[in-house]
Amino acid sequence: MSESVWGFGIVRSQELSGSRALFDELCAAATKATGVRMAPFTATSYRELAEALERGEVGFAWMPPVPSVELEERRIASVLCVPSRHGSTSYHAALVVRRGGPKSLDELRGRRAAWVQRDSAAGYIVPRAHLAAQGFDVLRFFSREVFMHSHEAVVDAVASGEVDVGATFCAVDDRGKLLRASWMDADGQSARPVETIATMGPIPNDALLASMELPATTRASMTRWLLDLDAAGRDIFRRLLDAAEFRLAPPGHYDALRHALRAARARGYDSMPPPSRRLLVARPRKPGS
Repeated sequence: MSESVWGFGIVRSQELSGSRALFDELCAAATKATGVRMAPFTATSYRELAEALERGEVGFAWMPPVPSVELEERRIASVLCVPSRHGSTSYHAALVVRRGGPKSLDELRGRRAAWVQRDSAAGYIVPRAHLAAQGFDVLRFFSREVFMHSHEAVVDAVASGEVDVGATFCAVDDRGKLLRASWMDADGQSARPVETIATMGPIPNDALLASMELPATTRASMTRWLLDLDAAGRDIFRRLLDAAEFRLAPPGHYDALRHALRAARARGYDSMPPPSRRLLVARPRKPGS
């Protein structure tokens, strides 16, 4: 009888140049830690990765918060651990405008907006939920909306004047001070002529999920390994997935996001806008373009 092989899934856009060897190393280390053979599985989208989890082709998957919540609710997979970055297991969303642009949310009415993609928490879902909570009709609020596929492309669109406002990610401290953002350099200085008009959060970090078809002992072995990674393991995760330290998700970690998703579904503002304001899908930009 042949040995079962479980896929370890990530989305292809996450991979760095020359990272296939790193991905192989990660699967080999995970195999050794759990006693279950794993092989790299790359998907073109999170939807494809979620479907592979549901079909049983993938045992472990690296997922952003929204698909993580949905897969848990459907009991297809469970969150094992979340990465801790700069000591935090969460981040924030921001609505950004070109420097000198609109100063309030009300001034965004009738403007052009850029989002990352439909299942992006910081780049679409949470900012729209925030606007709706402030009493704005998000289905008719903007004159034009476009999906840009990446946070960098959203900031580029705002900085160039292609759109008036964009949604992206950032990190703020307990007092609301901006610490890190997609438009800031490593020294914490703004590298693009944009500024925040509002921030929202916290939003859970991405997470490592395990298929519910995996034995509980396998899920437990994987969790123990992640929580006590050696130097080599930390280096692989850091280089491949920008994560070198893991923690268990704190109690209530996903509650706010679950509430936002339920509100979106109940009120209908997660659906497509009317035809006159239909969301456009921009062609993905090449790195550096």
